[in-house]
Amino acid sequence: MSWRASAAILSGFLLLSGCAALVGGDGPRASEEERRAYAAAVSQQADDPGAAERAFTEFLARFPSSVLADDASKRLGQIALDQGDEDLALRRFHQTLSNYPDSDSVDAVRIAIARLEHGRGNALAAAAMIKQARLSRLNVVEQREAFRLMLDVSDDPARKLRWLSRLRRAERDEDAVALVDVEIDTLIQKMEAIDLFRGAEQIGRQIPAGRALLQAADLSLDQGEIDRARRAIKLASKLPLDDLYQARLITVSERLRLRDEGLSFDAALPRIEDLADLGGADTAGAEGTLGVVLPLSGPFAHFGEESLRGVLLAAGIFGADDGTGPPDTRRVRVMIRDSAADPEQAARAVRELADLEVSAIIGPLLKEECEAAAAVAESESVPLLALTASEAVSAGRPHVFRVRTQTREEVALLVDYAVRELGAQRFAVLYPRDTYGRGLRRMFWEAVEEQGGRIVGVASYDPNAVDFAEPIRRLVGFVLLTSEEKQALEEREALERRARRLPAEEAAALRLEGQAMTGPNGELLPPVVDFDVLFIPESHEKVVLIAPQLAFHGAEQTRLMGTSGWHHSDLVKIAREHVEGAIFTTHFPVSSELLFVRSFTDGYRRAYSQEPDVFAAQAYDATNLVLLQLTGFSFGDDDVRERVRTGILAVRAHPGVTGVLRMQPDGNARKRPFLLRVERGRIVAVE
Repeated sequence: MSWRASAAILSGFLLLSGCAALVGGDGPRASEEERRAYAAAVSQQADDPGAAERAFTEFLARFPSSVLADDASKRLGQIALDQGDEDLALRRFHQTLSNYPDSDSVDAVRIAIARLEHGRGNALAAAAMIKQARLSRLNVVEQREAFRLMLDVSDDPARKLRWLSRLRRAERDEDAVALVDVEIDTLIQKMEAIDLFRGAEQIGRQIPAGRALLQAADLSLDQGEIDRARRAIKLASKLPLDDLYQARLITVSERLRLRDEGLSFDAALPRIEDLADLGGADTAGAEGTLGVVLPLSGPFAHFGEESLRGVLLAAGIFGADDGTGPPDTRRVRVMIRDSAADPEQAARAVRELADLEVSAIIGPLLKEECEAAAAVAESESVPLLALTASEAVSAGRPHVFRVRTQTREEVALLVDYAVRELGAQRFAVLYPRDTYGRGLRRMFWEAVEEQGGRIVGVASYDPNAVDFAEPIRRLVGFVLLTSEEKQALEEREALERRARRLPAEEAAALRLEGQAMTGPNGELLPPVVDFDVLFIPESHEKVVLIAPQLAFHGAEQTRLMGTSGWHHSDLVKIAREHVEGAIFTTHFPVSSELLFVRSFTDGYRRAYSQEPDVFAAQAYDATNLVLLQLTGFSFGDDDVRERVRTGILAVRAHPGVTGVLRMQPDGNARKRPFLLRVERGRIVAVE
């Protein structure tokens, strides 16, 4: 950090800590003459530092024993710092400590000295000064500066995690908390298991102790340290975790259970193009009874009805899948129950269907009703394929499966394509400050680091925002393009190089400094984008507002990426050229020419005279997974449910219309979703 930046931070820092005696309190107060002289000096500090310096010096000469003398002495150090004379600033700050050891502001001065020493490369001197500071005597702003400094001077990752935890608690702004969370996640990803345990112990029950222990559990499982993993999971389960990390707790707990049972998670899924010549699932000869539990009444009835259409098409109720021709050889009965999106009604429906000897149950949709239905299905030992995104539904339930695409699979595919096909190395994230946005920011960050890339910019915005100028400006820097402005160009390029070596949030601050740079004519330098890909985890409604503003701020050349929320015709109708080249995922590419997708879409159109949606598609896939297990044996065979359960667990590369699917030992399906690209104003398939 430059001396100007350090001075700016310390100026505000010291100003906040020096007015107690002036405004009053329980201790001695300044006389009226002292207050007038001090106030006159303060009033000159911003506009005429030289005059202020003389005034404070005169004040100390006239009133050496004043209760304001320590503040005046401290301000002399501040003035020297503002003028770039670090040596003089240090001497004056040390004089303040020496002359006023009992002052209520000496702890703020100690932090100021430590920051200066650290900036000069004297880490030991900085650390020694920090240890003398009494943090309880600092206000919140001063504490944040102290925690940041302690973080910077520490070389112990566990202590760094502790200071990040305290810094997070001291932050009041949600955006600032989000940036600290990014630092926390980045540090945790780099720590060894033993350091994660130490860090969690130092933090206690505060955030991010639980995160650290979950990472320690994952690392321990990777290294075969099963007892250590079990201990980490046990400790993490007793700590407060938000929904995102509760899901991770479930996942790592399942990893431990599977490891105990001698099972493991499988390798990468095949690519879409590897299965391009395959047709749809061959379920000819399937025989059995399927149960269906879906919300067919109430506010979610539309989604339940779409899902039911997918089930009926897969079951061959209309004959061949294309809805034409003679009935095929499938002999499948479908027994349908309405859950009305009510957990109790869903549970009753599953119990009733289990008594009717169905081979398996498809549904429900919503998290709460799925949880209730899954509990009953497990107790009745009937396979249930839940159409929810919640990983928790199958946890500890060998008869329950989850078949919906996971967001992390979309993110992993995007990053893999960006690195492998586009050669991208530098990434930025622009995300809403809500649970969804923060979760995807973390997933994207981890995926980028796993691929050897680097996050060079992070900015967030209020979820209700319609103006994105401020966060966009935090992502971009400025650079001159003309040869006449060579000196400014060199300065800007040096700034850019420094930014690339810094963590994302510090790089963003440095780019803000670059935005204030001007050329010889006094004009702001035009923007340059320092990242190859910008990831925006948003819906298409927000993306059509963001994309034009990116172009306005000079970031139109960067590659935009997003998840399935982008997949809508309005994306190109409204944002037009501003989203050209954008790449995003989809759970179901209705216009795909892949044989196994076209077989479904053609059949659906002919059967229902309308376009299928993702709910119909995922229910179609789930039904086919069951029907594949019901081929080749008699309807009266014993233990049909167990055959269905074990058969689904054995699925390794099913070409589903919602992506290539592999069932994990924990009952959660892994999927490889589809990639789409905006090309010449049209949404087309990438793979």
